[in-house]
Amino acid sequence: MIKAIIFDCFGVVYKDNFSKAYEHFGGDLEKDGEFIEQTFFDVSKGTLLSGTAIVADHLGISADEWKDYQAQVKGFNEKLLVYIKELRKTYKVGMLSNVGQSGLSSEMDYKVLEEHFDDIVESAKIGFAKPEARAFEIAAERLGVRLDECVFTDDRPNYVEGATHVGMQALLYKDFDSFKKELEGILEG
Repeated sequence: MIKAIIFDCFGVVYKDNFSKAYEHFGGDLEKDGEFIEQTFFDVSKGTLLSGTAIVADHLGISADEWKDYQAQVKGFNEKLLVYIKELRKTYKVGMLSNVGQSGLSSEMDYKVLEEHFDDIVESAKIGFAKPEARAFEIAAERLGVRLDECVFTDDRPNYVEGATHVGMQALLYKDFDSFKKELEGILEG
């Protein structure tokens, strides 16, 4: 029986549009995939303070140019936040985010997160990052549930795979309507 639903932050709860920004500045997501993954992982593990300057340098732009463009395309997924409030009436709701040492509070209004989630796990603060098994285990432990009692949602396929590998049910987030339909299928089943 499902007792908890755990969400990724960036790309699901919070639209950061990294891909859009990367392509805007001439980056090739496919060609640079390994570079991007390694940079994200190093920041998420806390071994690299920030990836902004590294990504900007790779694209041949300043860190300020990157930040200014990102600020224009960021924001909460309001439709999803409304749904999360409904889910919290029946389920524990958590967040597991790969984020650097500066944390989620440096990226967004943390009070909004606190209003919607029972627990928030930030990778650099625990020393484990998705898709490492321990990151998922900590998220479940802090909600007081077993791994097989969780549904995890992320917009990155390798993180969805990581969740299923540890025994969670997992959904790849593409858009709100598809996600809601898939989640309700799991919850009813």
